Parts: sequence; structure tokens; C-alpha cells
Amino acid sequence: MPRTSAIPMPYWLIFGWFEPLLTVGGCLGAILQPKEVHDQQAPWPNGLPPDTPLPLATLVTLLQLSHTVALLGAINFFVLWTARRHLHSQPALQEKVVSALLTPLVFGDVFHIAITLWALGEDRWDVSKWEGSGTLWATVVLGVALLVPRVMWHLGVGRYVHVRDGRNLGKFS
Repeated sequence: MPRTSAIPMPYWLIFGWFEPLLTVGGCLGAILQPKEVHDQQAPWPNGLPPDTPLPLATLVTLLQLSHTVALLGAINFFVLWTARRHLHSQPALQEKVVSALLTPLVFGDVFHIAITLWALGEDRWDVSKWEGSGTLWATVVLGVALLVPRVMWHLGVGRYVHVRDGRNLGKFS
């Protein structure tokens, strides 16, 4: 019987490698350059952020948030790696485990983008004001770039779906 996976290579590369590297890289960026990451979160009224150090509470919040995001990326890697390695002969169970991971992340993607846009207030759709806001661009563009394949996974695009494909697997159905 051929090896079947509920999370084939394209999804594994996106969620098991790209997203964890992205989140850990973002965390390292926040640790190494917290002021720059902070200042790129949103447009500044005069175009330039103030040349003052971050308040301690802001620094702590930024680092805690970046650590939490990196932790989510690490969880993605370890759960998906474990599911692919140890549940490859049980695609229906693997599918349930992966679904349990990706379902809250779909909601997280939607709310992360929505909250970001909401917080921008009147300027949310004036992307010309987003110049110099690299973190904001990354949040929105990469948020959508991760949301789309997560939705595709839930729709069963390019992957094993037990209710659709399990009938053909004999003892696994």
C-alpha cells in the first residue's frame, strides 16, 4: 500500500518549515532590533517615528509577543513532523491531528489580519501611508499568504481526505 499523508510535501514545506522559520526569524529580529521592529508596526503621523528609546513596558510586550509567535511556529514544526513520521500508516488519524493544529490557526490568521487593519483606523485602506512600515506589510501579506493554503488544506485541495479518499484504502477505511 502506498504511503499516504494528510499533509503532503507542499503543505509540509509551508507550515512545517517556512512558517516556523518566518516566526523564529521575526523573533530574532525583534530581539536584535526591537526599536526598528516596533517602529515598522504602523505608519507614523509625520512619516518618521520619534528618535526616543522604547519604554520598558513596550519592549517587554514586543519581546513577549515575538516569543509567542516563534513558539507557535515551533509547535507547527514539531506537531507536523511527528504526525508525518509516526502516523504515516494511519492517514485518517494523521488528518485529525493536523486538523486540530490548523483549525485554530485559520481563525488566528483571520483575526490577526482583521485586528491589524482595525487598529490602523482611518488609514487602514490608504496603503500609500504604509511606506516604511515593513512589519505591517509583512503582517498583512504573509498573513494572507499563510491563510490561503490553510483554507486550501481544509477544503482538501491536494491532500488526503479520509471521507473522500479513505474508501480506496481497504483496511484504513
